[in-house]
Amino acid sequence: MINTGKSQSLERLINTGFKVPKFFVCEKDWSENRISEAIDRILPNVSYFAVRSSAKNEDSASQSFAGHYYSAIGVKHDDVYLKVQKVIESYKDLPGSVIVQEFIPSDRAGVIFSEVENDTVIINATIGLCQPVVNGEACDEYICNKIGSILHKDISANKKILLFDGSKLVNENSEEESLTEKDVQMLIKLSNEIQVVFGSPQDIEWCIKDGEMYILQSRPITKGFVVGKREYFDSANIAESYSGIVLPLTCSFAKMVYEQVYKDLLYMSGVTKRKIERHSDVFENLLGFFNGRMYYNMNNWYHMAEFVPGYKRNKKNFEVMITSNINQSVPKHIKPSAILCILYPFIVTIKVAIFGITSARFKSSVEQHLSLLRKRDFNSLSYQDSINLFGDLNKNLLRRWYITLENDFFVMTYLGVLKKLLDEKTLQYAITFPSKATEQVNALSSLAGAMSTNTRLWSTIENDNAQMFEMELKKNPVISKQLEKYLQIFGGRFANELKLESIGVDEDTRKLFAVLKAYKNFHPKPQANSVNISVSFFKRIITSKFRKYSSRREEFRLLRSNTFGMARRLFRHMGKLLAESKVIERPDDVFYLQMSEILDPDAMANTELKDIVSKRKKEYASYEKIVPPSHFMSINGQTPEVVNPGDLERQKLSARPASQGKVAGRVRVFKEFSMPSQIDFEIMVTSHTDPGWTSLIALSKGLIIEHGGVLSHASIVARELGIPAVIGAENAVDILSNGQMVEIDGSTGTIKIL
Repeated sequence: MINTGKSQSLERLINTGFKVPKFFVCEKDWSENRISEAIDRILPNVSYFAVRSSAKNEDSASQSFAGHYYSAIGVKHDDVYLKVQKVIESYKDLPGSVIVQEFIPSDRAGVIFSEVENDTVIINATIGLCQPVVNGEACDEYICNKIGSILHKDISANKKILLFDGSKLVNENSEEESLTEKDVQMLIKLSNEIQVVFGSPQDIEWCIKDGEMYILQSRPITKGFVVGKREYFDSANIAESYSGIVLPLTCSFAKMVYEQVYKDLLYMSGVTKRKIERHSDVFENLLGFFNGRMYYNMNNWYHMAEFVPGYKRNKKNFEVMITSNINQSVPKHIKPSAILCILYPFIVTIKVAIFGITSARFKSSVEQHLSLLRKRDFNSLSYQDSINLFGDLNKNLLRRWYITLENDFFVMTYLGVLKKLLDEKTLQYAITFPSKATEQVNALSSLAGAMSTNTRLWSTIENDNAQMFEMELKKNPVISKQLEKYLQIFGGRFANELKLESIGVDEDTRKLFAVLKAYKNFHPKPQANSVNISVSFFKRIITSKFRKYSSRREEFRLLRSNTFGMARRLFRHMGKLLAESKVIERPDDVFYLQMSEILDPDAMANTELKDIVSKRKKEYASYEKIVPPSHFMSINGQTPEVVNPGDLERQKLSARPASQGKVAGRVRVFKEFSMPSQIDFEIMVTSHTDPGWTSLIALSKGLIIEHGGVLSHASIVARELGIPAVIGAENAVDILSNGQMVEIDGSTGTIKIL
């Protein structure tokens, strides 16, 4: 008998105590009777078999030939001989034998690489039998260390699985995760033991049946395996602020703001500047940019949570707050200092104690600087003056923005506690609170009502005549003052307000007209003030704290909108100066430049900017038809796979609850913000919203939002205005059509197409 690599390995595993399905080895010249006799003698009570190849040198240290030769599973007794002959035929002229083995109709199965680069273990697993994994089908992948900790895992939501129903093989689909953490630890322990037996890293095929672990085969890993750098990106709630395609100026501006604000936050939390700068790459790459879209680089957000004590709690609370699609464990390489671990509770206590004063001073300072900037004549600024003014704006406004993040920390912490204390229904009431959104809706309704009573003024609005509107407005000082007050408070609030390339109602009068016309006959709904919930005293205290900081968060977001509005005005002016100097073609081309290019004192003489803008315009034009994923994993910086819109129509809609209530009606899909000339819909459907969508949300009777969380602006406004809403309705924009009848239940997250 030719005792080949695979069969030798299985015998060695049995002799060292591992659970291997019973088997025997037959040679090429065995007759059907001899094989049948061997089955009756060695595998007497087995009904189904696995027939596996075992060619000479197969699964040796130099070559594996994995999947090269024929094998069969779930084989009946009468068919074993036929399958043995097929295996032999696949050898061609090579010597070898055939393994006939008890077939295990497994519940879960897969392959584990006992050790690859940097002591990493890789597990590929699936539901049912192992064949789909061996064939390279989609499966669950676990990246672990040698001690059993899961570093990364990717769970396939559409696995093609193979099951055995007792008599035949059945193909199905599954989104169920195949392994528990305990399963992973057991597999890693076994793989470590098997590696010791063979003295080298092993490629091990395994399966689990009724809780028992079986080793089906083990062979040396014959090729170098490189995991590569894995990074996780999630649009989560950042897509609420920066939806769709974001131009280079906004990208570089946001990157700069995130970097410096979070450095400031950690410094004010007790982390030394030296330590922060030593890990500056974490802060420089908090955001990722793919196909013109903006994502959180989750690896670096996780790393940022390592600087201070309480990593696990902070990480989990952060994921809850942004409604992250990703929950990964990444290798930790930053530790808080021993001194900070001692002092941190006292630092937090002091911050909590004085935060009311801190936030009030911050708000007053921001409003004061914004007031001064509104009075500034930007058109009189030279290019160098503009650069200097940006430096002042950055110093006096943006560099103090860490205070808003401290407020977010409190929101995040109290929300995490409420999630543990309250059931889903009670939580919905607990997180309902008054915000600036209702003030804006009421102010718009009042402003539109006042203007509509003045026939001549309203006529200019109906005819979109901006010039006549300004003339008539001067004749009505009371209404003029009312409009001025509205723009002062809410002028920076409009759709895509944080995208510097956006044009707001304070810059385009026709956009203001569209909103006013929509609100002419609008009557605000009764405000859903904070609801008193019947819970314990402690839970009421936590709820009260959450509402206070959440309400303040919305106020800070409005200040942020107005601050970005000032930056937008300044950059538009700089674009105008660059266009007048023939450095760029049009003033708006400035948004295709990056911060470093704009803030260069020699920018007015940079003759390369035209070519840079031209190339970036072509690049961004190619992004228009791309449907990007909401989240993805990137290996070594690779771009994510894009979605084919044609495949979306067959998908079912599912969502999560955001605001209680049930409503049925016609759908209107908004792929971008626009104020409709008539309200011919009940349910608004969109990918993302930002605070600038408030005026449109208030006109809707129901919301279906693809992305966002319980603290996204759409969710907050919907609860406050009593509008049923669901979030996380993946691909709803592509699946639903205008006029389609749909019913949503904001209490359960269900969407029903009528």
